[in-house]
Amino acid sequence: MPMNDEKQQLRIQQKDRLTKLDPSKKKAESLSLYKQLFTSDLWQQAQTITVTLNLPIELDTQPIIQQAWELDKTVLIPKIIQKKMIFTEFEETTRLVEGNMHILEAVTSNEFPKEQIDLMIVPGLAFTKPGKRLGFGAGFYDRYLADFTGQTLSLSLNDQLLEQLPSDRLDVRIKQILTPED
Repeated sequence: MPMNDEKQQLRIQQKDRLTKLDPSKKKAESLSLYKQLFTSDLWQQAQTITVTLNLPIELDTQPIIQQAWELDKTVLIPKIIQKKMIFTEFEETTRLVEGNMHILEAVTSNEFPKEQIDLMIVPGLAFTKPGKRLGFGAGFYDRYLADFTGQTLSLSLNDQLLEQLPSDRLDVRIKQILTPED
């Protein structure tokens, strides 16, 4: 099976699996992941973080955003402009609009400098412990991360953690994957 077909098939399976995830199991795993994130050196040292405004099947990112604001961290969210991903500052007063792939994004297009981002919390449908990631298929994060020099981290629910993932030369590995068991 060609690589793109294999990835697409896996995306469909993962979306289905995450849609059917027991809410209490998801909540327990999420709490474990938040605790690990908030006590990690990466989090504590980062002044500027990126995070997505999650889709329903994903880990809820609101607790991460709230904790960052309480610690006076700068929170950035992705925005797609002409097939390119940038990050814009996100505050409680930020006006949002539904953007690409039904993800909420800021109305503003003020791009935050990539080199000033300390920690990117990278979303995905599936991960491996060594840092492979299966995204949603548009390639936005892989292109953005290709020359990103800061830290990257993903939070993986147990149902997102796989032994192996198909990958190609354009796929960028995540430096650290947190799982509920860690």
